[in-house]
Amino acid sequence: MTLDLAPFKSLIKNGCGLIFESSNEANLVRALHERLGLLNLSPQRYLDCLRTNDQEFRELVNRLTINETFFFREPEQIRFLVERIAPRHLTKRQWLTPVRILSMGCSSGEEIYSLVMALKERHGEGIGALFTFAGCDIDSTILAKARRGCYTEFSFRGVEPHWRDRYFTVELPKGGPRLGGEGVPPPSCKFTSQDKIHCLHDRIRRAVTFHEFNVLTDPIPPLFQGIDILLFRNVSIYFDTPTRLAVLRRIASMLNDDGVLIVAASETLANDLGVLHLVEEEGVFFFTKSTFPKEARPAPSLEPSLPHTPSLEINRTPANDPALSCPLPAPEPAPPDGAIHEAGFERSGLDFDQARRLVDEKRHDEARALLDALLAIDPGHVGASLLKAHLLIERREFAQAEIMARMALARHPESIDALLLLGVAAKWRKQTDEAILWFKQAVYRAHHCWPAQYHLAELHRFGNEIERARHGYRVVLQLLTEGGNDSGLQYVPPGLPLSEVRFLSAHQLEKMHAPRSQFGVMANDGP
Repeated sequence: MTLDLAPFKSLIKNGCGLIFESSNEANLVRALHERLGLLNLSPQRYLDCLRTNDQEFRELVNRLTINETFFFREPEQIRFLVERIAPRHLTKRQWLTPVRILSMGCSSGEEIYSLVMALKERHGEGIGALFTFAGCDIDSTILAKARRGCYTEFSFRGVEPHWRDRYFTVELPKGGPRLGGEGVPPPSCKFTSQDKIHCLHDRIRRAVTFHEFNVLTDPIPPLFQGIDILLFRNVSIYFDTPTRLAVLRRIASMLNDDGVLIVAASETLANDLGVLHLVEEEGVFFFTKSTFPKEARPAPSLEPSLPHTPSLEINRTPANDPALSCPLPAPEPAPPDGAIHEAGFERSGLDFDQARRLVDEKRHDEARALLDALLAIDPGHVGASLLKAHLLIERREFAQAEIMARMALARHPESIDALLLLGVAAKWRKQTDEAILWFKQAVYRAHHCWPAQYHLAELHRFGNEIERARHGYRVVLQLLTEGGNDSGLQYVPPGLPLSEVRFLSAHQLEKMHAPRSQFGVMANDGP
């Protein structure tokens, strides 16, 4: 059945602000076919139903929202909230009235629960008198999961184990026994660590109330007025500029006069629309309603900040990691002329391009399953191997990602994708010298690989090699000015938003007192 998507797109945009373009249009088509088949309606009758039936509109929206999140995402922002912003609000209130915190677009709750745990670490059992916590989302299904407070291992990628040990009880699936502490099952148990379900302790879960709320159209309830700290991270990327402007005006009406808005670092520019003041402090960007904290300063009128590389306390000596000593499987001979075995995929109906689209849509579990199926048919498919390595890095499974990338590199020694992935994995593991070598090899083979150039500049900056860092940032800006978005990568996404890389490179150069005119980049340059 061929669908005319235009009226559905218009209705959804007006109803909740979501925009569907070529990159995520397949998600809309899939959801529409699902509901049309279930309700046995024609497209026109279903469109009429959506216009008059709020419940069905919510059912559709529940299938359209991408609930990709995990605990302690963008940890520098969480740290800054706990150590700087929250204490200021407590002091202003003389510790007598609670600071009100709202996570808007809270998804399955990992964000707001992360903040509760982090504040409890600092303030102890008294946080119930010091703070109120609320989360809201348009997706009623995901809110039910947030209220349950139970999560799989996937929600903890990159999280220190002590958070799970202190604040979660472990369950095995399908009614298995509850396990405390590490939750180690008996030796006869066939479950793996990936099967475990981690359930929040009640005292953390009950600290947060969750509410269904459409920020674009629903009346603002009293509970959401007078907010001190509002998190609206990784949501506005799905809106166009007029929608973001409308949402920001509503957010401004919800904030106290000294309230603070935190968006994802990669969304900073998109939300700097003159409604709130953009300021920077300690490298963290945030918005204020009417006043600047004395410690902060107005942010430069550039472009938004990248998410910080995960708190790299750079270690000049590669860490000892048993995983690195694992023998790699012997590589299979490369196919003639670098050809890739595609026939098996075509016969099975599997599609590598579909896996790429799933990754772009942040549907990582589905992409992983499809890539595993592709590799079962052809273990030598370099694209599938590299894309799986990318997903493994996203899940912080660095040792396995390195194995996949090394195998791909053994078959295709010129693969820029493999070199970049190996550098990123080493960087995450704080193996700085090794990461630099991988990135340098990528740059040697493809000088225009701006992601590798940017990672090198960052590592030099963290290592206090200022001249090298300055040179690296200049190269990045020159490449982005002259070459656009050509990253030199064939299979995997760069992992770094182009406009944010440009902003942070220029920002670091300004801090290093390097004149921007040397490379012809102006403050109002677009992405």
